[in-house]
Amino acid sequence: MLKLKLILQRALLAIALSLSALSYAETSPRLSGEHVLVLYKNNDSHSKQIADYYSEKRQVPENQVVAVDIKGSPSNLNQKQFEQLVANLKPKLTSGIKVILLTWHAPYRVECMSITSAFALGFDKQYCSRPTKEIKGCHTTAISPYYNAASLTLWEENAPFRLSMMLSGKTVKEAKELIDRGIAADNSHPQAEAYLVRTHDRSRSSRWPIFERFAELWGERKGLTVNFVDDRPYKGKTRIKNKDKIMFYHTGLTNVPSIETNTYLPGAIAEHLTSGAGVGIDTNGQMKAFRWLEAGVTGSYGAVTEPCNYPEKFPNPQVLIPSYLDGKTLIEAYWKSVQQPGEGLFVGEPLARPWAKSN
Repeated sequence: MLKLKLILQRALLAIALSLSALSYAETSPRLSGEHVLVLYKNNDSHSKQIADYYSEKRQVPENQVVAVDIKGSPSNLNQKQFEQLVANLKPKLTSGIKVILLTWHAPYRVECMSITSAFALGFDKQYCSRPTKEIKGCHTTAISPYYNAASLTLWEENAPFRLSMMLSGKTVKEAKELIDRGIAADNSHPQAEAYLVRTHDRSRSSRWPIFERFAELWGERKGLTVNFVDDRPYKGKTRIKNKDKIMFYHTGLTNVPSIETNTYLPGAIAEHLTSGAGVGIDTNGQMKAFRWLEAGVTGSYGAVTEPCNYPEKFPNPQVLIPSYLDGKTLIEAYWKSVQQPGEGLFVGEPLARPWAKSN
């Protein structure tokens, strides 16, 4: 009970900060293709085609599309391999690079960290629940310096991080469609729906108090209706099916039913709290984050190693939604929303910006 109260207190504080953020315009520079370093796997046609298409569509300078040699486990780099990879990239990691985009779906881990968090924050075991084999059980991790922070921090001289995301698909066609959705999102200013869902899965619905309170506070504003949905009676099913105009969908299940029946707006973000959504792209075991992208979503997130069900390790809509509606890109808003992202993989098209501002 005490832990739940602490979560709610943090939630209310973040809500207050997030809602107040809508009252002023942040004057940080605008992310664009010139700030993106696109990485593809050497001798991998699938990865190269995605990188080339992205750089063409988002006008990424040719010298910022770079091949990398990846050796070792198909899914998991060790610290030495990763640090050598980063060292080889050092000449490309200029002060103007704010986003690192990975155009592959494996490897997705660097030992105990997700590969997107390792690229963003540097490999550091403080971002891991179990940094050594001797440590067992569930633990919190270090907090991201970008959590609920002003976007201006990304542009500070010697900023301690770059944002990172993975963009891929089972086929090149799927990846191109994802890129096209991201571009279609720009300046769309849609009338949209958000669904924050409590499920019968008690462990994976640990975010539900945050969901419910935020929906009560937000209601309908700025063209977005936030719906809190209690799906507990619908075991194995959901009321979120055949829905239109979805921009946000956050839930908690090992496998989310009926996602393919919905219509998602360009720029839509969705994920499900579970242990293995970031573990590759295949269809084995728990539902992967890539299933959301295949259903028409533009950004998702999933854990690459057992995170336990700490809400702080998963996206917080009360930070994400106001940030996105305030004109931030998908990658900015999504990264802001996760307090402890060390074990989580961000996937999607990073520069989607549905609520871009004219200033």
